[in-house]
Amino acid sequence: MQRWGVALLLGACALWIWLAFLLADRSDAYCYRACERITDLSELLTILIVSVPLSVLGAALLIGGSVRRQTSAHIHQVIEMQQSEDRAREK
Repeated sequence: MQRWGVALLLGACALWIWLAFLLADRSDAYCYRACERITDLSELLTILIVSVPLSVLGAALLIGGSVRRQTSAHIHQVIEMQQSEDRAREK
């Protein structure tokens, strides 16, 4: 789960970097036509709309995987302590 979360977050990060590059490139250029601005805006919004779910899903998977791993480790330690107590009582 954590690997998928990291992969999705890296994908979202790449989209955010691409969006920032397009915004920086757009600020230097001057558009003469309104339709070109609308086309540019739709491309920017598309990148933004795709990156948001990737970010949310990636963060959820990363957090869920981390919690799952820590919970499993805790349960394993509790079971080991119980077995250790049972061995101590048998002696």
